[in-house]
Amino acid sequence: MSDRKILVTGASGKLGAQVVESLLKDLGVKPSQLIVTTRNAERLQTLAAQGVEVREADFFSAASLENAFQGADSMLLISMDATGPRTQAHLNAVAAAEKAGVDHIVYTSMGAAQSSPVVFAHEHAATENAINQSAIANATILRNNWYFENLPEYFASVLQTGHWLSSAGEGRVAQLSRKDLAFAAASALVKPAQGKVTLAMNGPQSLTHADMAKLIDKVLGTSTTMVHLTDEDYQAQLESFGLPAPIVDLCVTMDQHNRAQCSDGTSEAFETLTGKQPQPFEAWLQEHKADLIKLVA
Repeated sequence: MSDRKILVTGASGKLGAQVVESLLKDLGVKPSQLIVTTRNAERLQTLAAQGVEVREADFFSAASLENAFQGADSMLLISMDATGPRTQAHLNAVAAAEKAGVDHIVYTSMGAAQSSPVVFAHEHAATENAINQSAIANATILRNNWYFENLPEYFASVLQTGHWLSSAGEGRVAQLSRKDLAFAAASALVKPAQGKVTLAMNGPQSLTHADMAKLIDKVLGTSTTMVHLTDEDYQAQLESFGLPAPIVDLCVTMDQHNRAQCSDGTSEAFETLTGKQPQPFEAWLQEHKADLIKLVA
């Protein structure tokens, strides 16, 4: 392991925390090699106590970012968990990394970022473009597929109601776990790309929503009914539940994305980058069975 300085943004978030764990525990990065940034340094005092350098960073302040990124050789820019204002925040981060002399940047993008109909895809596309047009010599753009964790975190209603409303049709999705995506990001940091590369981070199986429902039923003992809808009917159903318009638009465009096979693919790039196969959906369900069953009505 070299003595390159590695920086991880958003290290107090769900993905960032697991990236840091992978770097320190799985990939042999020394705490003294690691810089982490967050909006509130108090949240990362445990890491500071281990010898990790903790810095505060304001993504809407160019000066703050440039100072925070100083001394980093490889940097992971984790896409912010927000929509709307994050495009400029990401562009600020890329510009600051360039000015700070970062040699290699890793970015957590999304599948088919340049063509996806998902409402926030344009933010990822703009960030990818900024990275590719920057003077940063080396870049690894990770086009992360959807997380398995989206099921309990955003689509718990499938488990709670026993009905899966979908306009994705026969669209296939090669999802994978947040833990595996964190390990992939950590691996990209310790094995810097030469030049600028874009890698599709997919799971080992590409499944339709109906395929996923069958596995959920098999592992959890549930009985899920697929409700196949047009986009228009799906939107009307979601609106009838009183959901905010941005959430409705997100759900509908995610299914459009899936129906267009924007999340289909194989795990070849993941396996080449990490040297291992990502966890299959059924194994993930088994691992998290106890918590998932708590959501079942």
